[in-house]
Amino acid sequence: MGKKTLMLMLAILLQGCAFFEKTDPHGRTRAETMGGPSKAKPGTEEEQVDTSRHLYICAVEYPKGYDWVKDTAYDVVEARLMLFKDGICTVSLPTGGTSRVSTDPDTHWILDGHLLTTCSDGLRTWIRQDGEPLAEYDGGEDIKGILFRDGMLWTMGEKLRGQGLTLRCDGIVAANYSQGTPIGTLYEDDGALCFAYSIVIRSGNYVIRKYYISADGTEKEVSVPSDATAVFDIRRVHGITYATYTQESVPHNVLVSTDSGARTLKYSSNSDYTEWCSIMPAGAKGILIKARCIFRNGAVRYVVWDLDNIHTAYDYMTSIYDIYVGENGDLAALGCDNRTGETLLFGPPNGDRGISLGRKFRFITPRAATLVDGKFFAGLTGDEGNLLWAAGMQTPLDINGPVTGVAYQ
Repeated sequence: MGKKTLMLMLAILLQGCAFFEKTDPHGRTRAETMGGPSKAKPGTEEEQVDTSRHLYICAVEYPKGYDWVKDTAYDVVEARLMLFKDGICTVSLPTGGTSRVSTDPDTHWILDGHLLTTCSDGLRTWIRQDGEPLAEYDGGEDIKGILFRDGMLWTMGEKLRGQGLTLRCDGIVAANYSQGTPIGTLYEDDGALCFAYSIVIRSGNYVIRKYYISADGTEKEVSVPSDATAVFDIRRVHGITYATYTQESVPHNVLVSTDSGARTLKYSSNSDYTEWCSIMPAGAKGILIKARCIFRNGAVRYVVWDLDNIHTAYDYMTSIYDIYVGENGDLAALGCDNRTGETLLFGPPNGDRGISLGRKFRFITPRAATLVDGKFFAGLTGDEGNLLWAAGMQTPLDINGPVTGVAYQ
């Protein structure tokens, strides 16, 4: 994003709560009913602003005054799911009942500037785009991954009843794994459609787990030691398949492996165990690995590794909600100061130094933040009002409900 685009966006953000432009009852925005700014004259700087990217925010709004945290009138009180594009509400959908739109953040997806929602009653699954039907099929599925590819909608869904994993294209089954359990999400790597999964094989008193990576329909078994005690993540990046795990014969260590072998992630040997350890694509740098480590003295530390050394280790007194990596390998994170309870932001534009927001916010879902072009955007939900962090600017959000998605596309 160029400087002109950034300045234009910040000018919009400086409007404070006016950043959110609600629609009137007929679906028209305030700009449409009252008139917008006049067009720039040909050749002026305003006309040359790059508008190839837009800031999208997804949020659930409850009636003013309603305590949505306690949510004592769940599924009775009226709530709306909304999508904002550069501060203007473009989609507003009723939730609950027969709307097939849920308030659950895990069912909200911002893709290519559209709001996709997934919903299932256990017997049937509905997928909608901006409220309009996109796919519908028999069978209850929890959608774990969703993306557009060549104009087609691809989904990876885990069965809600029984075991199994299904890959679909426009709602039609492309591949079915009757005993598959997904690991991670659905994504593209160098043009290939990829996902990882595990299966369990029972033979007498023995239980064997096998792990696979699928790339454009080609299945490949991922080698994991037989004494692995936990397999955290499997992901293909630039054609190389990585796995992170712990194993009984190498206690108190986290290992990362490829087809060429495994190595211990330094510093992990000091911890008693690792709670999670995820692989993050990092552009030309290959991968970074993020983890939550529990130490023998009870301390908790959040660590990021590259394949050789510790990249970043966050302070012991900081709890990290989630860590993000940009296309060039730059990092950003959201966390909490355990001493004061204040929310902290790490990353652009201030490097690894934590910035306190002065009060505590909830971070509803990892999808409520994104790191793009070296700019960090985060939608934070608080008891005293919501907040948008956009490339170093703070703007209050006039919404009574959680922010469930942020994208810069």
